[in-house]
Amino acid sequence: MDIVLTPIGLRGLAGFGGLLLFMAIETLSPFRKRVDPVLRHYGINLLIAGGNALLVGTFLGGTVGIYAGFLSGKKIGLLHLLPVGLGWNILLSLLYFDFVTYLWHIGYHRLPILWRLHRVHHTDRDLDVTSASRFHLGEIFLSTLFRLGAMTLWGPALISILIFEGVLLAAAQFQHSNFRVPAPLEPALRLLLVTPDMHRVHHSDLPEETNANFSTIFSCWDRFFRTYRIVPQESIVIGLREYPNPEDRTLGRLIRMPFGPACGKEMLEAK
Repeated sequence: MDIVLTPIGLRGLAGFGGLLLFMAIETLSPFRKRVDPVLRHYGINLLIAGGNALLVGTFLGGTVGIYAGFLSGKKIGLLHLLPVGLGWNILLSLLYFDFVTYLWHIGYHRLPILWRLHRVHHTDRDLDVTSASRFHLGEIFLSTLFRLGAMTLWGPALISILIFEGVLLAAAQFQHSNFRVPAPLEPALRLLLVTPDMHRVHHSDLPEETNANFSTIFSCWDRFFRTYRIVPQESIVIGLREYPNPEDRTLGRLIRMPFGPACGKEMLEAK
C-alpha cells in the first residue's frame, strides 16, 4: 500500500499543512517571548518529528489501515453490535478515541515508566506548533499499540480512523501554537475545545498545573473528571524544572532521556 494512502501518510500531509499555517500565525502575532533561539528550537523539534515520521512510516505505515480493514471484515468491536450508520460511526468514534486518548495521557503522567518517555515532550521551554510533534519515538510506538487495542474494542470504520487522526493532529498543532485566541472568543471556544490557553497550563513547570488539562480535542473530559484548571497566562513558566538549561535539552539527550535519571517524584505524585 502506498504510504500516501495510509492513515499515517494522510496524517503527515495534513500535519505539514497545519505546521505551515500555525507557524505563520504565531510568527506574525506571537503571544510569548522565546526562551531558546528559534532556529535551535525548530531544529530539534523538526528533527524529532522527521525522524519519527520516517521510522513510523517505514515500519508502521500501513498497520492502522490494514488492521481497521481486518476488524471491519471480521465484524470485531462494539460498534458492530449496534445498528449505526456511517455518520454515527464517525461521530461516536471521534468521541470514543478522544476519551481513551485522555485516559492514555493521564497514564503517561501517573506511571513512572511512561513518564520517562513523555517528559521529552514537556521539556520544551518554548511552546509552539512544532512542540505538537516533539515526542520520543518510544512514546509514538506505545501510543500506536494502544490505539490498535482501542480499535479492537471499538471496531471503527477506516474513514472514522482517518478523520480522528486528522482532527487529533490539527487539535494538537492548534493548542500548542504560540498565539492567543482573543477574548471573548477564547472562553467560549474553551467550553467545547482545548485552546492554547488551556493547554499552556498543562505545560507549566508547576506539578499541580502539569497534572491537569489532559484533554486533546474536546475539553469536556477534564471538566467531567475534575482535571480542568485555568490560571493567568502571564504566570505560566513553560517546561520542566529538572531541565532548565539548553545543554539539558540537546537532541542527543532527549533521545537518551527515558534511560537517564528517574522521574521527579514530586511531578508524578502531584494532584
